Amino acid sequence: MTRSEGNPALAVRDLRKRFGRKEALAGLHFTVPDGAVAGFLGPNGAGKTTTLRLLLGLVPADSGDMEMLGVSMPAHRASVLEQTGALVEKPSFLDHFSGFDNLWWFGSLNRPVTRERVMEVLARTGLTDAAHQAFGHYSTGMKQRLGVAYAILHRPRLLILDEPTNGMDPQGRVQMRDLLREIHAAEGATIFLSSHLLDEVQRLCDYVVIVDHGRTVREGYVADILQRGRETWEVRVAEGQADRAGALLPGLPGVLACRAVPRGFEVALEPGASGGVNQALVGAGVTVTALIPKEASLEETFLALTDNGGDPA
Repeated sequence: MTRSEGNPALAVRDLRKRFGRKEALAGLHFTVPDGAVAGFLGPNGAGKTTTLRLLLGLVPADSGDMEMLGVSMPAHRASVLEQTGALVEKPSFLDHFSGFDNLWWFGSLNRPVTRERVMEVLARTGLTDAAHQAFGHYSTGMKQRLGVAYAILHRPRLLILDEPTNGMDPQGRVQMRDLLREIHAAEGATIFLSSHLLDEVQRLCDYVVIVDHGRTVREGYVADILQRGRETWEVRVAEGQADRAGALLPGLPGVLACRAVPRGFEVALEPGASGGVNQALVGAGVTVTALIPKEASLEETFLALTDNGGDPA
């Protein structure tokens, strides 16, 4: 079965799942556009891993609708999973097999794979030098990368990853982020990944789904979510003019909010209003020494949307 053109890569509607008394998913809904690199965020217990397991058919949903690559799940599970690569929780391979042998053996169980393709994905994930080293001797980061190598082995159209940087040091996280960018560009897969590293998601993803208590609290393109109809700027003024600037700023056209910060003022502005604010201050005799755009933080948005700013995971 091939993917229907024009459909989202993932679509979830009113998805519900209960484990005993615990309601893991309570009417979850979201859509991931085809071709996106999408982050899946939420506090501990928000239902992220449960959602990924339901999408992959590892556990059944109690109710709701799921579509992957334009077709219904789990009705078409076999054909959809042929076009899907996944790494859920930590990768499991045979410790005494080399990286190459693990990919060759497990990759050949359902579909043919060439030795050239195995070496290609090992090279893409930076494991060429460790291709014939036993998996049991791999570091945590190397094991995660081999899991990603296996996930892309058959050139999937959709890649689902659960905490792909889990256990990695900062250098390893940067390498994984660069790897996923390269995979997206070279392999053409839509990527849907859960992560607790909000800054990494902000750097890597162009779309984000934020969940809490088994429900979607916000989804959309990262740029739109962060902007929220406003821009944030830092305004610095000449020494001795802070009081006058502080009195003027709140009343200027386009200023939505203003607060004093150590080196000046942080102001929330309507998009495109910064030039007018600068002109108004200068016209009122205030010397503006710097007008600095500030990048919005996904972490701030996450904390505002989820209960008590719980730790994402």
